[in-house]
Amino acid sequence: MSHDPRRQPDDDKGPRLGLYLWLGALAGIALLVFVLVRAFPDENHFSNPDLIRILGVLALVSSSLLFVRQFKVKEVVRNVLLWLGVAAVLMLAFSYQDELTSIGQRLRAELIPGTPRQTAAGEMEISASEGGGFHANGTVNGTPVRFLVDTGASSIVLSPQDAKRLGIDLDRLVFNRAYETANGIGYGASATVDELTLGHIRLTNVPVSINQAPMRSSLLGMTFLNRMKSFNISGRKLVLRY
Repeated sequence: MSHDPRRQPDDDKGPRLGLYLWLGALAGIALLVFVLVRAFPDENHFSNPDLIRILGVLALVSSSLLFVRQFKVKEVVRNVLLWLGVAAVLMLAFSYQDELTSIGQRLRAELIPGTPRQTAAGEMEISASEGGGFHANGTVNGTPVRFLVDTGASSIVLSPQDAKRLGIDLDRLVFNRAYETANGIGYGASATVDELTLGHIRLTNVPVSINQAPMRSSLLGMTFLNRMKSFNISGRKLVLRY
């Protein structure tokens, strides 16, 4: 048998070493999953496709260990601990996804006033804006609309600007509805929109009034609030129960 001087004695050990390290990493991940299941027995999500997907990604990413050809204890231990840490963070985030979602919604509601936040089943709250009023970001027929919640308005009033964005031809409307405003008598036209949503609240075939004069914001008046089970203001929060 001829001997190739260019071949190193450890060439055959490299692939096997990488395989052993990868299998060790998989065993570590499996051990971590086992510990988490024992620690949180009520959080059994192993039938959930998301968890299977996370484990698959961890197995795929850690497969880079297959290409390790030299064993450096410090480097290997560091990498294994790093991947175990990543796996622990992902598993904890998955187990507490509902709590983390709630925290994210709270932060979003505080940073972006007007963003509805679901606080319980059938309950939603809106934070007050800087001026003290309650603006609510919703949609009308799928188009984003920013409303001002106004208990002094009898109906849902769309500004002419928002009506145009919805594709409503203002020239075909008849502005024959007179109502009192802070600036005097205003006129509006009756219309019906297919859908109005505010957070998890969804209304269909909604009668609205389209204002003739420009407005700073569309209004959510009593025709909307009366369709709620109840509503109240608590501090800087408007609580809607539906």
